[in-house]
Amino acid sequence: MFPNNDRLNSSRPSPSNPPTMQSLALPVEVIESVIDCCSDDTDTILAFALTCRDLHPRSILVLLTDVRPRSRDRLFDLCDVLKAKPERQPIVQSLSIVWDEFAPYPLLSILPALRHIELWSYDSPIRCHPSTVLCCRRFGCGIRSLTLQWVEFSTCTAFLQFLAAFPSIEHLTCRRLFIKQKGEASPLVQKSLSRQLRLRTLDVSLRIGS
Repeated sequence: MFPNNDRLNSSRPSPSNPPTMQSLALPVEVIESVIDCCSDDTDTILAFALTCRDLHPRSILVLLTDVRPRSRDRLFDLCDVLKAKPERQPIVQSLSIVWDEFAPYPLLSILPALRHIELWSYDSPIRCHPSTVLCCRRFGCGIRSLTLQWVEFSTCTAFLQFLAAFPSIEHLTCRRLFIKQKGEASPLVQKSLSRQLRLRTLDVSLRIGS
């Protein structure tokens, strides 16, 4: 879950005489490795960031490189943080978002270094809204890796049109992908996409029809 934006915006250490890099017994490289190993523990990373001034930059780097907001509120918190501190926007390289919580605009428009998106659903397939496709088509050019999990498309053509919004993807993973209607995709769309995509890896789990 993405942390509260007030805590993340804070750059002040705890007032209780925090240690500095110079006074720490362990080498800086070891301490930074410990921070890296705690990347999945948001509370611990925040403790590093807010307790020691010298550990703040590394902690923020780890916290924002791979972001996994677990609610729509946290997603908008992330937008607020990145708008308030635009120098942090290039840090974000990977996003994992619940599909029905996904609000691609303005998030995609302020993440110039974003390279991986994972869109997934909790317990039922979610259909992509047309506005999501339009936004991804405008801002998804830099995405290199795309993961879809339990996502529904009305037809094969609709699925390929969604993929076309990410012209630079090299790695595509689709788990429990559901195509509602049987039938091949439009030949024109297939031809256009075959010219556009240059996939290095492909992993698809597909179900077609009811």
